[in-house]
Amino acid sequence: MAGKSKKKVDTGFCLFGAEIMGKLTEDLLSEADGVRESDDIEYIHRMRVASRRIRAALPLFTICFPGKEYKRLRKSIRAITRSLGDARDLDVQMDFLTSYLETLPDEAPPLWYAGFLPPGEETTVMVQEEEEERPAPPEPSGIITRITEVIRRMRSYLAGEMAVSVQPAPPPHSPSLRPGIECLLLRWTERRTALQPDVISAVDTFEASGVGDELLEWSRDQIISARLHDTDSHSRFAYETAYRVISKKILDIFSYERYIPDPEEVRKHHEMRISAKQLRYTIEIFRDLYPDRLKEEIQSIKHLQDLLGDMHDCDVWLEVLPAFLEEEEARVSAFFGHPGFMQFIRPGIIHLARDRRTRREDLYRSFAAYWETMKSEGLFDRLRQKILEPLVIGPQSSHLQTGSDPIRIAFISDIHGNLPALDAVLEDAGRRGVSHILHLGDLVGFGPFPEETIRRIRGESITGVAGNIDTDTLLMKKKNCKKKDSEKEIALCWTRRHLSKESRRYLAGLPGEIRTRAGGISLLLTHGSPVSSTGRIGPDTPDTELSEYAASTGAAVIITGHTHIPFARTIDDCLFINPGSVGRPHDGDPRASYCILQTDPLSVCHIRIPYDIDAVTDEMEAVKLPAIFKTILRHGITIDEARLLMHLPEEKDDSISAGHRSEPEFTWYEPGRRNE
Repeated sequence: MAGKSKKKVDTGFCLFGAEIMGKLTEDLLSEADGVRESDDIEYIHRMRVASRRIRAALPLFTICFPGKEYKRLRKSIRAITRSLGDARDLDVQMDFLTSYLETLPDEAPPLWYAGFLPPGEETTVMVQEEEEERPAPPEPSGIITRITEVIRRMRSYLAGEMAVSVQPAPPPHSPSLRPGIECLLLRWTERRTALQPDVISAVDTFEASGVGDELLEWSRDQIISARLHDTDSHSRFAYETAYRVISKKILDIFSYERYIPDPEEVRKHHEMRISAKQLRYTIEIFRDLYPDRLKEEIQSIKHLQDLLGDMHDCDVWLEVLPAFLEEEEARVSAFFGHPGFMQFIRPGIIHLARDRRTRREDLYRSFAAYWETMKSEGLFDRLRQKILEPLVIGPQSSHLQTGSDPIRIAFISDIHGNLPALDAVLEDAGRRGVSHILHLGDLVGFGPFPEETIRRIRGESITGVAGNIDTDTLLMKKKNCKKKDSEKEIALCWTRRHLSKESRRYLAGLPGEIRTRAGGISLLLTHGSPVSSTGRIGPDTPDTELSEYAASTGAAVIITGHTHIPFARTIDDCLFINPGSVGRPHDGDPRASYCILQTDPLSVCHIRIPYDIDAVTDEMEAVKLPAIFKTILRHGITIDEARLLMHLPEEKDDSISAGHRSEPEFTWYEPGRRNE
């Protein structure tokens, strides 16, 4: 395996990152003064969101920053995000309590206005002179003023400056709800007030660190340099990164699907909310790469996030309210010597807890139903296809739909680590003027050049799907190869050991299928059949089975691999194509096989290309791969056929089987004619 090399920085991708980071940093810094003043809770909300978006974006553009600088920037952004968290949460809860009070009956029990409310740790009240007469209760809108007045009167009473007339409590069947909520709001207000100095200090510290200014300066430098060199931010590396990270975030959110049926999986639902938020932030970072800016997908995922967020808010209340009652009862008992005053606080808190429980149940049902709707409408599949499309036919794909020249796409499959065969095919395809090359999986396995094959595929910007052997190779990570293992297991274990971490990550990120269009024709690419990566579509596949695939997929052309045998047939106006195998044919012809699809007129050309098979078999022997794979390669046969052949006399096993020609060979197929 080749040694490690330093990653080359893609200037277009760093320009894209600079445009994103510059805007987010400006958003962050613009809210600082508003956060200090604390006149509007939206300032701290916007600043926190901007910091979280920067946190989500920074790891994506790591290669654009020196290592130490990146770590310092990320640490500083993480610190400001965390410092705003508790304050923002309290702001949201206080805003909710204020709105919740407006839904309750307007009550003014005399006991509440003249009674006692023990002060909290942060409550400060100025004791005034004794008043001659008791003022009327304040309006409900002056909640804090009203509670502060209660505390002032209580202090005056204890100082002997006034008398208190305590009336009987309300009847049990109609408890007063407002006092408990008002008390809760007072305590939260005290906590929020106590946090404000720390919030201001955190904002001051962040501004003094100069991190924001550094990010702005870095962004400006990247943009100016890129303009001088006519750099395009829509680089292929940007699209590859977008596809990789968004696909991973989709997998992350689906990892929580098994917890959806259980409404009591509170912690997992909260983690799913975070996953949905991270997916949305990631899509929003890359949305400018795509013509429709992925608006529909962002809106749908935001709605999912909002449902999960509202559920989480309910869960938080259901967790904190019992603790609040315990704390308040301890405060009341310490102040009065008994918990009797809790009869005025407890009803409102219990009512709020029941309300949040009911609301949580309603939200859960909406969330579970919406998740099923998202899946049934294919939202995640559409998202995958949209972010994959630029990698298949280029960022500016519209010209393929409207251009007058026919499109020529080369399809390659089942390379199986055979680099010389791949090199020969790519050279031939280049001479024939193909506009795009797409692969159908099984890049590795059995051949002696797995790492080099993936590097060549990536270097040529060839996009494709995962094959079953690609997946099987990755699953070998926990298996120790032994002599008693099958030849396949030995070969796959060897292959995985000789793949770099980056190449394994690339294989793991390959999609199961690709849907795209070329010249107005819809294409579906899979490794096996449309329903399985090990499904087989070839000369022996019944027309009835192909007809089912045509109806279920809706594609005009279905291209598959896996069988290692070239094939083309039209059923129900759907063209089925198998390009055969580049690196390990099974039809008795050891030459590399691939095909070219032309859109106008629609036709397929299967091509056989000779290459240096001896170079491959010699390397197989050098790295000690099982000998049976040399026989397979030399004769173009299956492993079962190779086992039989290896028991026969070895007269002809040193030369390429059956005297196959050393020149390319072409076979044309046009739909409407049974000429395959």
